[in-house]
Amino acid sequence: MRRYAVQRLGYGVVTMWLVTLCVFALLRVSGDPIKYMLPPEASFSDIERMRRVHGLDKPLWQQYLLFNKGIVTGEFGVSLRWDHRPAFEVFLSRLPATLQLTTAAVVFSVLLGVPLGVLAATRPNSLWDRLGRTGAVIGQSMPVFWVGLLLILLFTVWLGWLPSAGGIDRLGLAGLIMPAVSLGFYLVAAHMRIVRSTMLDALSAPYIVMVQAKGIPRRVVLWKHALKNAAIPVFTLFAVNFAQLISGAVITESIFAWPGMGRLLVESVFARDYAVVQTVVFFAAAMIVILNIVVDLTYAWLDPRIRLG
Repeated sequence: MRRYAVQRLGYGVVTMWLVTLCVFALLRVSGDPIKYMLPPEASFSDIERMRRVHGLDKPLWQQYLLFNKGIVTGEFGVSLRWDHRPAFEVFLSRLPATLQLTTAAVVFSVLLGVPLGVLAATRPNSLWDRLGRTGAVIGQSMPVFWVGLLLILLFTVWLGWLPSAGGIDRLGLAGLIMPAVSLGFYLVAAHMRIVRSTMLDALSAPYIVMVQAKGIPRRVVLWKHALKNAAIPVFTLFAVNFAQLISGAVITESIFAWPGMGRLLVESVFARDYAVVQTVVFFAAAMIVILNIVVDLTYAWLDPRIRLG
């Protein structure tokens, strides 16, 4: 198990290095942030002075080494747009809002998707199963921004029940409902489909037949024995779809004016704020890599054949 964990950690480090390299290179292609910040009448000396202040006068390879040094030391540079505050401080100020949104979306998707998948598996080809499969196809076919716009149209414009913009600090839990549902709607459908499929396989396995023959209540058979053994693909799907949450948060936070790191990333890209963009992308990628490592280790713990292989 230890060797398996070290191997996964090594893959994660390589992945993070490639992420930093790609982000650094793409941002330098996008344009010069100094010319964006200064007025058109700025002199050449003003432009060069600003480049020296922010370290943009150095060769690209030196800028990249300084960026990687900053990752190790925790110095990610200063923001060009937010009053020259440290980029890491700007990122931390927006992180709680994104964690609130993604946590609510995950809880919503699990609490709704898993029971619906179990219900559909226990009643195959019934009305519940057909409705569930139809809903899953619809849920996985609708993009995040379209779900968000439909929710705003229904619950804000037509019914006037929920606010369409703001954050949980200003609007309370009412402001969290629509963004969380919009972000987690895809995962509800995905969880339902995978749980239904794995539960159907588990319920037809010989050990489940033996457990049922012992007279154990069906509720215990379903939720303790069958679902536990069907949970491995669900863990894998969760890791894959967490990247969908991070990318979907960028769109969702922009639609609902949610003050999280997704909206911060969009604003920083338009402002060509290199330091903030690099910080946000680095930590977003780090969260995805770390979660995938945790899920891989959990997968190996649940199924010893993986780590032994």
